[in-house]
Amino acid sequence: MSNLLARVLTATALGGFVVLGTLYLPLGVMQAFYALLGIGAALEFARLAGPVSRLEAGLYALGVMALAVLGARLAPLALLWLGVAWWLVATAWVMRYQARGVPAPRSRPLLFGVGLLCLVPALVALHSLLLRDPKLLLALFALVWSADVFAYAGGRRFGQRKLASRVSPGKTWEGFASALLGILAVALAGSAVLPVKGGLTLLALALATFLASVVGDLLESLLKRLRGVKDSGTLLPGHGGVLDRVDSLLAAAPVFTLGLLLATRA
Repeated sequence: MSNLLARVLTATALGGFVVLGTLYLPLGVMQAFYALLGIGAALEFARLAGPVSRLEAGLYALGVMALAVLGARLAPLALLWLGVAWWLVATAWVMRYQARGVPAPRSRPLLFGVGLLCLVPALVALHSLLLRDPKLLLALFALVWSADVFAYAGGRRFGQRKLASRVSPGKTWEGFASALLGILAVALAGSAVLPVKGGLTLLALALATFLASVVGDLLESLLKRLRGVKDSGTLLPGHGGVLDRVDSLLAAAPVFTLGLLLATRA
């Protein structure tokens, strides 16, 4: 089986389950599914942070989930703000590395902390959307997935100028522009799903979500570059690991969720 065919089949099966399951399966089933995704991503993040034993990776993943569960119960809004603040810091980190090529931090405790900041707010955001309205969670997925599709198509067809050559050489400005136009069109087309008043507010939310998704993708590429690996894992045929599939979502989820809360309160 070719890598492209494996990628398409995996994406179709996983995407179909996510959409149908979020809409029709009991809440507890989908909560368990997203928890398993979080555990898988946390296990892979632990390995990206440095050489770890299976026990250490497992304890780290359980710690991530425990913090996410507690955070969702005790301080969800604070964690969403923390997540947005972290991704602003991550943006500066990626831009600095791209501009200067300076060595990025390799301290394992520091990178474990980075994993917490990436994973916990995202899991809280997914939980919040699922509880509020499953269609809002699917709207987030639609924005992130469409950005990936448009970036891939635009980059393959028109890509010439590198977006971040030191971080992820395969990404181009043409792919970035294609994804930006595509995600804005998707947002407008799905405006009936989002309880956001005003076209400009809706486009601003879509734009912020898109920019965050790009940073999430680039940060994972930077971490893989530090470890000298192509993929974060091998669980998903054609895609690599769980983290390879959800890197954009980790950044987009808290930004989208917080933006939605602020927009609907105004």
